[in-house]
Amino acid sequence: MQNRDELITMLKHFDLDDIDAQMYLGLLQVGPLSVGNISAKLDIERGKAYRALEKLRSLGLITTTMTNPIICKPVEPREGLTNIIQRKENEFITMQKLATKLSDDLKDVTRKQTPTEAASVSVIQGRHNIYSRIGKLFSDSESIIYLVTTAKDLIRMYHTSIPEKIKMCKTNGGTVRIVTDTEEPEVISIITKLGASEIRIGKLPSKSRMVVEEAKHLIMSGGINESMDMNDDGDSVLDSNSIEMVENMYSLCEHLWKKSKTLEPIKKIAK
Repeated sequence: MQNRDELITMLKHFDLDDIDAQMYLGLLQVGPLSVGNISAKLDIERGKAYRALEKLRSLGLITTTMTNPIICKPVEPREGLTNIIQRKENEFITMQKLATKLSDDLKDVTRKQTPTEAASVSVIQGRHNIYSRIGKLFSDSESIIYLVTTAKDLIRMYHTSIPEKIKMCKTNGGTVRIVTDTEEPEVISIITKLGASEIRIGKLPSKSRMVVEEAKHLIMSGGINESMDMNDDGDSVLDSNSIEMVENMYSLCEHLWKKSKTLEPIKKIAK
């Protein structure tokens, strides 16, 4: 059974903040209550409780009565979370339909710039943004890509679109090589679902991530916060196509790859 903090962290993926998640969990645990009672039980200021419950109702996670006082009732979790997913799917379809026309319209008002061959370096902030960029690197590539990172980072990636992007890379003729730092069978069983071409286990130089595409691109970070919070805005990476940086990090990844052991012995343990 997940502890309360872990449940709150997972609920944040469904557009809830701390207070929203606390209110929903509280109602699930104690059952239908008035705003005043749930506010008192959770020690949350009444104004914040009202705002949170209004948000939960708009998301389809609770229903409210027309009585006085108003009673708030939690929607069954699977039904409630499905409501949010369906809303997000509708939003995604709308964005897809608007994207082509909008990009053309924005192109008309974009100032023409002279193309440059200079290397680019940028910083990407926020875990969702980072994983989206990593996924795009995979889906666009036909080359060898090294993914060197911690087991927890790989588990987080499994809960994104990255497995599908790795599949696209392999379909394009690319190769994805993962180097990570765990031999725990349960963790390895999740990491293998990413669908990499090959996985090896070794000692990482630090608790950081490197994604390096041969001769083309580099995404790398410093120390990673190992929480499972996908909304971690403190997570950041350096994104660059500098050939010098790419070649240096690619050589390091090749060295780590050669020093690491293949996954076959780990699979036998898992059985």
